[in-house]
Amino acid sequence: MKTLHIHIGTPKTGTTALQNFCGENRSVLEAKGYCYPKFSFIYQGIPMVRNAHFLTAPIFDEHGKRSKEKETQRFLDGIKEICRLFERVDHVVISDESIWKCMDSSRKTLWKDLKAEAEQAGFKIHVIVYLRRQDDFLGSLYNQRIKDGKVSLYKSSFEEFADKLDLQIRMEYYTKLERIADIIGKESITVRRYEMESYQGGNIYSDFLFSLGLSLTEEYKISQGIRNIGLYGNTLEMKRILNSLPQLEDQEAQNFMMQMLMRFSEVSKKAYPCQMFSKEEAKAFLEQYNSDNRRIAEEYLKEPGKELFHSTDKDLPKWEKDNPYMLDDVIRFIGVTGIYLFQENLSLKQKLNSMEKEFRSLKYKIRHPVRSAFGFAKRKLRQNAAKE
Repeated sequence: MKTLHIHIGTPKTGTTALQNFCGENRSVLEAKGYCYPKFSFIYQGIPMVRNAHFLTAPIFDEHGKRSKEKETQRFLDGIKEICRLFERVDHVVISDESIWKCMDSSRKTLWKDLKAEAEQAGFKIHVIVYLRRQDDFLGSLYNQRIKDGKVSLYKSSFEEFADKLDLQIRMEYYTKLERIADIIGKESITVRRYEMESYQGGNIYSDFLFSLGLSLTEEYKISQGIRNIGLYGNTLEMKRILNSLPQLEDQEAQNFMMQMLMRFSEVSKKAYPCQMFSKEEAKAFLEQYNSDNRRIAEEYLKEPGKELFHSTDKDLPKWEKDNPYMLDDVIRFIGVTGIYLFQENLSLKQKLNSMEKEFRSLKYKIRHPVRSAFGFAKRKLRQNAAKE
C-alpha cells in the first residue's frame, strides 16, 4: 500500500542530520521506491530539507494577520503533490520536528486532517518519532536556547528555564503518542530511542532507514558536514551573560562571540566535565516520567518489563557558577579572541601593503608612460631571447 512516512522528531534528536542525509541521498532512495520530495514551498529561514514544514507553518495575509484559509490551501496543495508522487513511487518521506510541538498548539487537528486525506486518497500514514531521555532533552534544549539568538537573546538560568518550560507538552511522551495513536493507531507509529546503544546498525542513519524498511548500504552518502557544536558548562554560562549585552542584538556580533566561545569549548569541557543536573536531581526529575516511559517500552516497542531508556548516567558533578575553572575559561576567551583579532589585523596589514605596492607601481606608470612602455618592451625582448 502507498505509505506516507512522517518523521516528527522530536526536537534535539538529530532531526537536521537525518533531513540532510535524506536530501543528499534522494536519488538512492528514489531507486528503492522512496521519495524525499523537495516542495516548491519556501519559508524564510527554513531549509528545503524540512519538507514537512507545510503541515505546521503559519501563513500571514497582506495585513500581517494569520490566514487559516491560506494555511488550509497550502496543506491541501502539499497533499496533492504527495498524491502525484505516489503515481511513481510507493513511499513518500517527509520530516519536520515542529509537528511534535504544534500538534498541541497551532495544529491541534493535524492528525485528523491527515487521516481524512489519507482515507480519501487511499494511502497509509506511518509516523516515525525519536525519543530522548527527558533530563538529557531538557539540558540540550537549554543549550540551544542560549546559543540561538535569531529570535531573541535568552538570559535566564537553567533553573529559571526549567520552571518556565511547559514540561507537560514537551516531555510527557506517552500522552502525546496516545493522542496520535487514537487517530491513526499504535501500529502506525514507530518509536525509536535516541541513544547510541539502541541504534539499529550502530548509527542514527542506519536506524532511520531501518524504520523505513530499508538498510544502510555503501550506496548512501554520509557527509560529515558541520557539527552542531554545543557550549558546555562555563562557556554556556559566558554566552548567557553576553546575551544581556545590547550589542549582541546585532547578529554578526553574536556570531563572532559564538565562534570565539566554540574555539575552546571542548577544552573547557575536558578541564571541567559537568552537567546541569546532579545525579540525584536527574533521578528525581525522571521519576515523574518513569511509569509512562515503561508503558511506551511495553506498548510501542513491545518490550514488556523493560525501561524505555538505558541507564547511561555519567557520574559527573553538577555545574556550579563559582567553580574554580571559570577564571581559566575567561582567560581562554580573552586569549582566543585576542589571537583571532591579531591574525585578522596581520592579514589586513599584508593586504594593505600589497595594495600600496600596486598603487605605487600604477602611480609610476601614469607619471612616466614612456619609461613604463620602454621597460615593458625591454622585458619582453629578454623573455623572447631567453626562449630562443
